Amino acid sequence: MKGIFLGCAITLSAAYSATAQESLVSFKEPVEKAINYNKSIKNASLENQKVALDREMVKGKLLPTVSANAMYGYVNSLIDVDLPTQSLPITGISLFEGSQKARVSTQLGLAGVTATQVIFSGLQITNGQKALEQKFKAQQLLTESGYDAVAQEVIMSFDQLMLLKEVDLLIADSEKRLNKEHLKVIQAIDNGLAIPYDRDKLKLAILELESKKAEVESNRELLYFKLEELTGMPVSELEAIQFELSEILLNKDSATEMNRKELQALEASQKAYEYVFKKEKGAKLPQVFAFGNVSYFNAFGTNMNVKDLPVVGDLKLSSNHLRMAPSYAVGIGAKWTIFEGKTHQSSIDKAKLDMQINENKLADTKEKLSLLQRKTLVDYDLSMKKIQVNQQQVDIAKNNLHLASRQFEEGLTDVTERLEAENEYYKQTLNYYNQILNQRTAALELLKANGNLYQTITR
Repeated sequence: MKGIFLGCAITLSAAYSATAQESLVSFKEPVEKAINYNKSIKNASLENQKVALDREMVKGKLLPTVSANAMYGYVNSLIDVDLPTQSLPITGISLFEGSQKARVSTQLGLAGVTATQVIFSGLQITNGQKALEQKFKAQQLLTESGYDAVAQEVIMSFDQLMLLKEVDLLIADSEKRLNKEHLKVIQAIDNGLAIPYDRDKLKLAILELESKKAEVESNRELLYFKLEELTGMPVSELEAIQFELSEILLNKDSATEMNRKELQALEASQKAYEYVFKKEKGAKLPQVFAFGNVSYFNAFGTNMNVKDLPVVGDLKLSSNHLRMAPSYAVGIGAKWTIFEGKTHQSSIDKAKLDMQINENKLADTKEKLSLLQRKTLVDYDLSMKKIQVNQQQVDIAKNNLHLASRQFEEGLTDVTERLEAENEYYKQTLNYYNQILNQRTAALELLKANGNLYQTITR
């Protein structure tokens, strides 16, 4: 028996789920087109691509950096040197007595290639890259969180179109009955059994229906224009989407399963802030890098004039070139910032605060979404109960209309009572379809509140 009940429960749950999906499957194409057409979602995706580029930039810091440089210049300088006087032991000649002046001029050429690569960054690069990965994920989830709102707007616009379709049927039905009554009254007037007042009242009711038809057509035109702007689809394709305006039946267990992208985005952001905190702490560790250089140096056309040297007098020196080529240098370097005021500690404290702020946002969002989940579930249940009440009201109004029509034909009631019955039936039937619309809205809100609307439409 337990197996039978379990099987029935599973079958019923699957039936409700299938019903909800079947009710929304006709919206898959316009919803997907609306999301692809939405400029805000496009811009959000483009902004997220910037984060992806930042991540690649950080990743690239682990790769070697190669730079080439070249320089040519002319140097002309006056040198004044005062060295300690030295006496030669045998001759007694004094060297470097007084200050010596010299003028040097030369042309310089320099070219080289230098390569550096980070070997160890205190895990700053690694943690920075992971932080940007989580930031990218968070922003992508926030972008996807907007899908449900777009889907809801598209579906509700179509629902309003289907409501107008039902109003068309109501108007046509009333118009048909009133025209029939109008013809009968005209014949009765000719036979002296009715008065022109009855005819005019019916004619006025028929004209009122014409006014409602014009209003419905205007609203329909605006709704198609709105859907055209939302989806980018032509009106001819939008008009081809037709469905019955009926309840959306949900499996409450699957519909209330929390899948809000905002929560997932805040969780990803929390991980990103944690990696940022680790990155800032890693700045206390030394950075180690490797380097290599190959260069060419040439000083050519060099002239040097030294004035008033002892014994020698003026001395003129020149050289064709002084060349160092090629010159190689390789090695490993380290940089360790031991003290830099409070800059580093402030960055760590700021990262801690960011983590606490995001954690509070996450907790607050969970509480608010939990309340929203309960509210939308209550609204959904209430909308189902109201439909039953409205259905009974329609049945009563329909029965009263039937009685009023028969009594009017038999002359037991006047035209005013007949029209009141007609208006009451129209009103109650319209209320019923409005409540169907409210139920569908409540079902969409329930799915949206739990982040399940878009995936229910597209899966």
